[in-house]
Amino acid sequence: MNAQSASHLLREFNFQTFAFRDIILLRADGGIWASARPNPWNRSFPVDLLKISGGTSGGAASIAGPLRNPVTGDWVLLMVRQVPVAHVGLLYALAEIPLPLITELLSAVGDTPGIQVALERRDGQLLVSQPYDGMRIGKIQHIPISQLQANGVAFLVPRNLMHAPTLGVARASLYPDVMVALTLDLKIAMADWVRDRNRLIALVTVAIVLLSAMTTVLAAALRQRERADAERSRTRATLDSAIESMSDAFVMWDSQDRLVACNGQYRRMYDRSAPFIKPGARFEDIIRGGALNGQYPEATDDIEQFVADTVAWHRHNQGPIERELPGSRWALVTEQRIADGGIVGIRTDITEMRRTLANLAAANERAKQAVAEVQQQNVALTERDRALHIQNVLFDAALNNMSQGLLMTDGDGRLIVYNKRFLEVFAIEPELIFPGIPVSEIFAGMKSSGGLPIEAVENTYLKQRNLADARQSGSFVVTGEAGRAVSVSQRPIADGGWIATYEDVSEQRRAEEHIRFAAHHDALTKLPNRILFRIHLDEMITNLAHRNAGLALLYLDLDRFKHVNDTLGHSVGDALLEAAGRRLRGCLRGRDVVARLGGDEFAIAYVSADLPNAAEHLAQRIISALSAPYTIVGHTVTVGASVGIALAGTEKVDADTLLKRGDMALYQAKAKGRGVCSLFEADMERQLVTRLAIEEDLHSALDGQQFEVLYQPLYDLSSDRVVGFEALVRWNHPVRGTVPPSQFIQIAEETGLIHSIGAWVLNKACMDAMKLPDDIKVAVNLSARQFDNDDIVEIVAAALEISGLPANRLELEITETTLLKNDALTLALLFRLRALGLRIALDDFGTGYSSLTYLRLFPFDKIKIDQSFVREMATRADCAAIVSSIVSMASKLGITTTAEGIETIDQLNLVRETGCTEAQGYLFSVPRTCQDILDYFGSSSDPVASIQEHPVTSMD
Repeated sequence: MNAQSASHLLREFNFQTFAFRDIILLRADGGIWASARPNPWNRSFPVDLLKISGGTSGGAASIAGPLRNPVTGDWVLLMVRQVPVAHVGLLYALAEIPLPLITELLSAVGDTPGIQVALERRDGQLLVSQPYDGMRIGKIQHIPISQLQANGVAFLVPRNLMHAPTLGVARASLYPDVMVALTLDLKIAMADWVRDRNRLIALVTVAIVLLSAMTTVLAAALRQRERADAERSRTRATLDSAIESMSDAFVMWDSQDRLVACNGQYRRMYDRSAPFIKPGARFEDIIRGGALNGQYPEATDDIEQFVADTVAWHRHNQGPIERELPGSRWALVTEQRIADGGIVGIRTDITEMRRTLANLAAANERAKQAVAEVQQQNVALTERDRALHIQNVLFDAALNNMSQGLLMTDGDGRLIVYNKRFLEVFAIEPELIFPGIPVSEIFAGMKSSGGLPIEAVENTYLKQRNLADARQSGSFVVTGEAGRAVSVSQRPIADGGWIATYEDVSEQRRAEEHIRFAAHHDALTKLPNRILFRIHLDEMITNLAHRNAGLALLYLDLDRFKHVNDTLGHSVGDALLEAAGRRLRGCLRGRDVVARLGGDEFAIAYVSADLPNAAEHLAQRIISALSAPYTIVGHTVTVGASVGIALAGTEKVDADTLLKRGDMALYQAKAKGRGVCSLFEADMERQLVTRLAIEEDLHSALDGQQFEVLYQPLYDLSSDRVVGFEALVRWNHPVRGTVPPSQFIQIAEETGLIHSIGAWVLNKACMDAMKLPDDIKVAVNLSARQFDNDDIVEIVAAALEISGLPANRLELEITETTLLKNDALTLALLFRLRALGLRIALDDFGTGYSSLTYLRLFPFDKIKIDQSFVREMATRADCAAIVSSIVSMASKLGITTTAEGIETIDQLNLVRETGCTEAQGYLFSVPRTCQDILDYFGSSSDPVASIQEHPVTSMD
């Protein structure tokens, strides 16, 4: 489009609308590019006026002036807005409005006596007024009404500012800097009425004096009175018209609180009080009648109290209040006492204002939620514009607070929009990029900015151009120096252009690398973990066929490590493991692999042609190195090491078998007295075969109904009675006989059978508990493996529902091993289980790594003190002190305590003295069948005595 065609369009538009004297498109230097009229403003325009106007592209227009047109000499106002014109750039659109046109529009209101209407700026500069005053146009007013109160609510102007009582109202126009102000001189508005009142009094006085003699004069006086009444009616009608034209409700009361006058808006606002709104009606009666008719939703059953409070507010002028009206409407109530003791009141409907404020609050809340979501994606918003009133400001704020750089082009490959983050990602100077610049020039500038290497910039531009040519979406990552990486995502838009985002993912990639390392390495020693070690082990076994050598697996752990943890604390224990890892590395060659498998267990994959001699020599070096004293945090620590060795030579074995053999050899070494190494032998293989046989039989044991649940009583020490039973599973093998849990539970956990066995035990225990008295609970142990899947919650809930057992009669026991596997997941499942209403107990308390930590992380209902402490209370003072401390701590935390392994009366007395809540052990009863328990409860009035019928002093 050229200037000539633009001028033609402007003339057509101005002719059709006839709203403006002239419409002008102006360049930033003040030169006129196009106009509706020829030769406007002598073909130039004051540039300073453009800077003052502040019009923005795509935003709301602003008002400039008043100023005189140099051609016509008239006062005019200018509407200014910035508009972008293709191939021309940013221009200023000006619409010229003569002041006489605005004055004519204002005359409809300003012709009323005593009323003055003005358009003024917030600083008091007068733009135009009615009545018209050419001398004041463009000057700062002495008393700007908009600076007194600009909320659209009528008010009485302070007496010290005006020579007569004056009613004022001001509010903002559609243009932020322009205010509309209206004043009403009450003295002028009511002058005719006052004059007529005084004249009527004089006439009545004369009439009384001359009544007897001047009947003809009386008739004339009556006619004069009629004329005065007509004049007064006209005056009153004028005042009523002014009052009726108010957008707010108006009401006036006399000094006796009787209604003098009100406008229609007042009656409409208080429609339910309409039957009581009559001249002369008392304020109190109108309020009471309205309240009885439901005018005031806030009025409760005590209507008289509401009326009394409202009357008190009215009489003492206690400031504006907001009053709720029917239909969820709200009014701002303002009253002002006048000189004669009466009261003038204004009621402003603020329903829309409150709704707008609520919408703004809701929009603000949604904006906060959006910021929170962006922050969850690890993106920091640098700044937010708090004044989000218009659409382009909202867009600009969102655009420049994106975590990704953004670039949008048109179908010609020219820039439409970009954001600040784009400049930051590629270190581009702001003055080098602007709307309309070809994208090729942007990328040319990026080569010299240093944000990315030149080759990376060229590669990025080539890929984006190919995507644009093919009209396809795509994403790729471009890398630079020092680990710099930028993720680019591009998609086409409807007009043939494209939009792309650029995100600096350098930190994300470094974090991913850290996660990959953490997934395959021990966090404490930085050695490979079990997963990575197994991968290396598989590779080494596979490569044995190509080597003239064998592979040895050295499986080892630290002797007396638990003692260090228990006596010196976990921080010393962790430091010891780190030092042991460093010593192990020092014993090995570069091609050997060492890993920490968990706890104090380590494994080494060692390749040599001289096996088993070389492996045994390495084991001895490791034992010697690890047994040397350590100096850790000011402590001298000495531990030992035991090593199990398993070989893989010509025989074909897999990694799991090799690890199992190494583990068996380690147990054999410990059985020899620790501090030694042991080589896996065939007898251990037979033990492994036996274990595999047990594993195989386990798969059919549940279907073969070979499992049985026995119950051991839980004895309450305060009431001396049985309060519950712990469910204990037993395996009645058809060939091996009774298989103790120690021989099959671990296998069931490793094979995953523990899930089905555990669910069966849980269901059986719940069903059996329903046969017991209502105050008897049942405790069921859960394996750590049962928490691998989050369906454990549904399994427990189903067991309760099917059996009908109340949740408060079920207690689930877990060990610290459960929490060691995955703190966050396990804790979440525990909270969901506790929400069912059941109780959670921590079993074997005091034997793990972080017992106290778990008490802080989860509100356990009970802790069970490990029997290793309880059994030696009578002979070891430290054990007694530990038990006492645990009980004291649990009592302060509101946690029940159960002492396990009670076998003697002395042990029972000791735990009773410490304040322990419950006791359990062979002293009370061996584990018994459900039928035995039912027989005891059915045959004895004292079930406890029955269960204690055959106490024992030691456990199998």
